[in-house]
Amino acid sequence: MVDVESVAVFSCEMGEEIENPNPDLVGTLDEDDLVTDAGAEAERIVASMLRDTLGRRYNSDDTKNARNHSFTDAARSASVNLEDEDRTTVELLERVRDGSDIESVGESLSQLYLNEARSVSDLLIYTQFSEYDETFAAILKTPYLEGAHEIDLDHEDTEAVFTENERVIQEETDKSVVYPKYDKYEEHIDEDSAQLYQEGGAQHYAKYWYGFLNLKAAPHPDELVESAIKQRASENETSAAYPTYQDFTDGGPITLDDADGTEVDVDQGDVSVRIAGKSIRVSISELRESNNVQLARDGDQFYLLLSDLQPELTVGSGNGKRSLVDDLSNVPDIRDLF
Repeated sequence: MVDVESVAVFSCEMGEEIENPNPDLVGTLDEDDLVTDAGAEAERIVASMLRDTLGRRYNSDDTKNARNHSFTDAARSASVNLEDEDRTTVELLERVRDGSDIESVGESLSQLYLNEARSVSDLLIYTQFSEYDETFAAILKTPYLEGAHEIDLDHEDTEAVFTENERVIQEETDKSVVYPKYDKYEEHIDEDSAQLYQEGGAQHYAKYWYGFLNLKAAPHPDELVESAIKQRASENETSAAYPTYQDFTDGGPITLDDADGTEVDVDQGDVSVRIAGKSIRVSISELRESNNVQLARDGDQFYLLLSDLQPELTVGSGNGKRSLVDDLSNVPDIRDLF
């Protein structure tokens, strides 16, 4: 059960008219505030967002919007000044995790966020919470609301900030960070990594969201394959990665021109084959190995051959799916077609 122990909300507004953007505190709730009616509603919303975040499949080949990121060396060496004390980003996250002055720490982290290149106007929620008998820090981003920074921070009752402006926290997570990384199956804590979610998948997996915390990039295997193919294509005069189909099928891994010299197994990726006006996505390994997927040619005519012992021809989906043909034994023999 997710147990929210403290919350701090900051409005981070960017814009051409703002020369030096600074975060604005919207409000905070400590353990005593969370037992009031107003605090309980804020806790319910934050806990719901955390359950959604924790339920993501991180580093899965099937999803690209939830990834594990390890910290760079700078996360433990580059200092951030907080109340005349130098802290690293890992130390700031640890202070959110242990609940010590979440307001000051949230302000420092929000300033780092605003300083990050290409960051955008966001509403950031910092929270200390417990789950799996462990304590975590989380940063949640909800849709930015115009005017959130104009809330009266001098209000006598902090709880009322959330009551009077209940739409400030929306039950919708655009992005999230959970520190430290936790493997619930192995029951293992990894304090060298954090788990990030970004709505929209690969196309919207923004660098600024992990950059402000000094986390390393964590490209999905498909993105590595795409980078490797693009790099190889840029090196050839024809702008294609391989001069001939034989070169493609005989090809091996590609070494990226990055700092780590990453070796990419392009067999992990997919290729889109456009033929007869239709696009079909198949794995590069299937096409290279020519087992169940083969590209063939007869004169000027090209064919994409997909082979299977038990093909299915169906219409509809789910419970409404029906077979089109029961017996396929009299399908024309391929040798009679060519």
